[in-house]
Amino acid sequence: MSTTQTPPPDAPVPPGPPERRCPRCGSTLAPDQEWCLSCGAATDTEVVEARGWRVPLYLGGGLAALAVIGVILAIVALARQDEVAQNPQPSPQPSAAPPGASPSPLPTLTPAPSVTVEPSPAPTDTPDPFASPSPDPGTEDPSTDPSTEDPNTDDDFGTDDDFGSDDDFGTDVGGFPGWSIGNGYTVIIESSRTQAGAKKVAQKAQDAGESVGILNSDEFSSLNGGYWVVFSGEYTSKSEAEDALKALKSSYPDAYVRRIAQ
Repeated sequence: MSTTQTPPPDAPVPPGPPERRCPRCGSTLAPDQEWCLSCGAATDTEVVEARGWRVPLYLGGGLAALAVIGVILAIVALARQDEVAQNPQPSPQPSAAPPGASPSPLPTLTPAPSVTVEPSPAPTDTPDPFASPSPDPGTEDPSTDPSTEDPNTDDDFGTDDDFGSDDDFGTDVGGFPGWSIGNGYTVIIESSRTQAGAKKVAQKAQDAGESVGILNSDEFSSLNGGYWVVFSGEYTSKSEAEDALKALKSSYPDAYVRRIAQ
């Protein structure tokens, strides 16, 4: 015989757990469900707000605001300094003396003693025998560079120059022949202020095998006066004198061609 007992049909059924729903969206929740799977809201769990998070936020914002204010103040101060530098304020003028007050006397200025500057004597230039001749025949230098030759001089002497004249320029000077052909060209080796100096150079050139002579520059209009000139050769054309100069340049680097005119 079966021992299982069947409850009577009119016995009361025990009630199940109450139905739970989401307080936010109303979805059905399981008995042990703490979060709604539809909207994510908490059912029985209480979410506690974190404490003290506002204070650091406020402090950070305040510091940032102070930094911005400091930068603005610095910019304003620099702008004012630039404005003052560009537009300096005028110095205050002394106020006028009050009525009835006697003005203070101005100090008496003693004038500084005048200094008389004596002009220094003009330097005396030593005549250079190798300088270019001046237009005045009396001050011409016999040692003139060939580049300053008178452009109006006719190299072939035309009919104005007489090489066959009877004028005697061949007088010996200190034992050396003088100038003898009238107007012409020569190669000047030395120009000396003294006849002894000219003779010394002429003797040295003669000992070296050169044919030289000495002339007095006072006797020729194309030369400056006051010189004893040692010359080599008498030529009727400038080209002949220049050819002779080439042979003398090695021994006399300062030699040059010069026109000799009466």
